[in-house]
Amino acid sequence: MNLDLFENTSNKRTVILFFDTETTGIDVAEAEVCELAVIKAVYDGFHRIPGEQEEFSSLVRPSIPIPPEASAIHHITDNFVEKAPGIDELSEQIDKMFSDADLIAAHNLQYDLSILERQLPDIFGNIQPEQHLDTLRLARHVWPDLPSYALQVLRYRFNLGRNIKGDAHRALFDAALVQALLEFVCSSSLTDCDSLVSIAELARSPLDIQTFSFGKYRGKLLDDIIVQDPDYVRWLLGQEWAENEHPDLFHTLKRKSSISRKHEK
Repeated sequence: MNLDLFENTSNKRTVILFFDTETTGIDVAEAEVCELAVIKAVYDGFHRIPGEQEEFSSLVRPSIPIPPEASAIHHITDNFVEKAPGIDELSEQIDKMFSDADLIAAHNLQYDLSILERQLPDIFGNIQPEQHLDTLRLARHVWPDLPSYALQVLRYRFNLGRNIKGDAHRALFDAALVQALLEFVCSSSLTDCDSLVSIAELARSPLDIQTFSFGKYRGKLLDDIIVQDPDYVRWLLGQEWAENEHPDLFHTLKRKSSISRKHEK
C-alpha cells in the first residue's frame, strides 16, 4: 500500500511535525533529552505532498549522565553524546521547524512535551493544546481492546514501517514510525474523521479508563470505587482540578456514575 497516495479529502494544507526524543530516564521531572528527531511533512487532506518533507535529527549532550537502564533501551551512552551539542545549541533550528506547524505528533506526546517544555520553555511552552496529536491516544480510540499500545508493538501488529531505515528506540526511526502509524489510520477508514485536524480532535477527546492513576485509590478499579465509596466519587466530580488534570478519569467516572444512578432508579 502506497501511503503517499491517500485520497484527497480536503483542500486544506496541514503542516505536521512528527517527533520523538530519547532521554536519560522516564521521570519527566528530572529526565533530559539525549536525542531528538523531527520529521516535517505537508499534507493536502490525507495526502502527503511529495517533495515537501524534511528531517532533522541530532544527538544531544545532557547535563547529567545517561543511566545504564536508559542506555539499555536506546543504546545511547555518555561516550556517544560527549561531543554532541547541548539542547540550547539546537534551539534555533528546533524553533524554525516548530514555528509554522499546524499539528505536532508523537506517541505518548505529553511525556516528550513535558521534558521539552522544561528544557526549552520559550519554544515548547508556546505550543497550544489544539496542536497536539498523540498517536498513543489515537490508537486507544481506534482499537480500544488491544492488549498493548506500545509503538513497537503496534509496528509489528500492523506491519508498519517496513521501509524505515534505522533502529527501534532511536529518535528518527520512532518519529518515522509515528508518521507511518498516523498514515495507516488515515488510510484505513478506521474513523469517521475527514481531516487531520479532526483526527487530532479525536485523539484529544476523553478516553474510558479502568483504574485510578493517583491518590488513595491508585491502581483500584473505577467500577469498584463507584460502588464502595460513592461519596468520594461525588466529591472528586466536584473538583475543577480533577477535570483539568485527569480528564480521562473524570470523563469515565462521570459517565459510569450516571449509569449507576440510572440503574438505582
